[in-house]
Order: sequence, then C-alpha cells, then structure tokens
Amino acid sequence: MKEERPPIKHGDVYPVHVLRDEYGFNAENRPVIVVTKEEVPTHLQHLIPQVEKWAIPCDVTRGDYFEKEGESSVASFYYDVEPYTGEVDDWLDSQPKDVGDWPEAAVHFMYFMKAHGEAYQPTKEEIKEREEKFEKQRYQRAQKNSRKEALEAFKEKNYSRVVELLSPCKDALSSSESMKLKYSEKHLNK
Repeated sequence: MKEERPPIKHGDVYPVHVLRDEYGFNAENRPVIVVTKEEVPTHLQHLIPQVEKWAIPCDVTRGDYFEKEGESSVASFYYDVEPYTGEVDDWLDSQPKDVGDWPEAAVHFMYFMKAHGEAYQPTKEEIKEREEKFEKQRYQRAQKNSRKEALEAFKEKNYSRVVELLSPCKDALSSSESMKLKYSEKHLNK
C-alpha cells in the first residue's frame, strides 16, 4: 500500500515525478484558464484561445502538458505565436512594476510567454551546432580517459596498451605523453 504523503508546505522540495504522480501536478489536473477579453488589447485578443490552452502557471504541470500534447503540437504553438511575441512583451512591459497590480489577463499572458519560451524550437543550424559541440566534448572526454588509462598502463608496464591508447592521438600528446609512447613502442619491439 502506498504511503500517504503529507500536504505540501511552502518551501518543500520534491522531485518532478513525485509532484506529478503523487500530488497531481499533471496535465489532467491543469487549471482551467479563462481570459477576460476586455482586459486584453484588441490587437492581441486573437491569442486568447492559445493563452487559455498554454498559460499554465505551474512548471511541473506545464511540462507534463507539453509532454502529453506532443512535439508537433508544441512546435505549432511556438511557430504560431512567435510573430506576436514582441507585441505581447511590449504590452506586459507597460504594466505596473508590481505584478500584483496587473489585470488577471496580463498575468495569464506572462505565463503564456513563459510557456512559449519553453516551447522553443531550434533551427537546423542550431541543432547541427549543438551536435558538433557535443561531439567535440565527447571526443575530448574520450581523449582524456585514454590518456589517463595510458598513464596507468605505463605504470603497470603494459606497453602494448599504452601504444594502443596513445597512438590514435599522437599529434595532440604532451611531451611527457609522447615520451611514454616512444618508450612503450621501443619496449614492444624487444
């Protein structure tokens, strides 16, 4: 039998899966958002259906909602709203400093813009750049691990392993590593 969790208190920290699965911070329990049309500038009123769908204030609930809506729905949301973000930002920037003084519609639009930011869709170029960066990082980690393992192999006089690990990166070795490789190659032939 599942143990009942205590009620959440201000300042409590739980993993996302606990909040989602055990406390009900999920898409099924998302709040019903109703935007008062009269509180929204006329040129932004066409966004109200999108705001009522996506402006979920809770990060955990919003994340679960994104997941359940699916990638194509989230991407459509992002691209459909992108042309209007400047106008929404301008309207929100014109609100009083204290969010407590904002009309409720503006608060919904604020969460809507947060959701839009989280729905960001990288371009093909950005994806390619990211993959290249990750590949470079993987390569550097592999090189570092190979060098570390080669040092251990050298200490153990396992010269064939030193040659195997350091030969592929011969041009990038430090002078100390180059000396160990040469020494190991020499001792392999004996």
